[in-house]
Amino acid sequence: MSFASDIKREISNIPVDDCCLKAELYERIRLKSSISISNHNFRITFTTTSIQSARRIVFLIKKLYNKPVEIILKEQNKMDFKSLYCVTVTDEGLRILDDLKILNPDHTISEQLAPEIFEKDCCKASLLRGAFVAKGSINDPNTNNYHFEIVTPNRLEAEFLATLLKDIGLDPKILSRSKGEVVYLKKAENIGDFLRYIGASTSLFAFEDLRIKKDLNNYVNRIMNCDVANEQKAIATAAKQIEDIQYLEKNPGLMNLTPRLLDAVILRTTFPDDSLSQLSEKSEETIEHYVSKSGLSHCFRDLGLMVEDLKKNKQ
Repeated sequence: MSFASDIKREISNIPVDDCCLKAELYERIRLKSSISISNHNFRITFTTTSIQSARRIVFLIKKLYNKPVEIILKEQNKMDFKSLYCVTVTDEGLRILDDLKILNPDHTISEQLAPEIFEKDCCKASLLRGAFVAKGSINDPNTNNYHFEIVTPNRLEAEFLATLLKDIGLDPKILSRSKGEVVYLKKAENIGDFLRYIGASTSLFAFEDLRIKKDLNNYVNRIMNCDVANEQKAIATAAKQIEDIQYLEKNPGLMNLTPRLLDAVILRTTFPDDSLSQLSEKSEETIEHYVSKSGLSHCFRDLGLMVEDLKKNKQ
């Protein structure tokens, strides 16, 4: 079972009032149904590969309108395709569509929204639950990227859902794909807030737990990589300083150096693998006075410049 399927199962079992059930059914019809006229009656057909989703549609129709629903199982031809459940409302589809404000007075499909269906906050949450169960998905938090999306049939529906998500403080984007207009979220915080808003408490805890563990692992890895890089840099720097000191020994001699440069030479040759911070910490016990990290850095820079000048003069 996928993470998205677990969420859909959880939110399908949240107890709500009839007004919220209407908002859910309203959005399911807009996103995931086909409407046709047969024998002077409107037929509403939902097609889904999820038995859970099919059962939810049956529940909504019977609970709100107490009408019979026809369910047909269609087997797909290809081995990798799931079976299709076709749920059809065959009786009084016109009354249901009228009640949900989906039809115009002339019985054509309305392109306008019906804000009275979702004017309350609880109904907005229920509508978003219906949209997610019908056409939504969320990547498993264990994957590399966080991604939430709802596929809509047209731009109007996408902008409507994006507006609802913005109203609750999220930052949705819309992308056109071959399968439709996609409303999506990329930020983990936004996805968590969406789960909180629709009442998916158990899924939210699982999501946040996995996200925290993943972010902690990434943080630890970054720190370790940074430490390794710093150590490699310190080793390379120390090796260059030793090389400069050895060059000076073979040419004019270290006795010509100033006391502060000699102190740096003594510390580096005594502790050839230490970083500048470590040399600074050991300076007082080694040369009987303290030398700061920045002071040592300036000393080794001056030694390096001396080596460069000697090499230039030789050329």
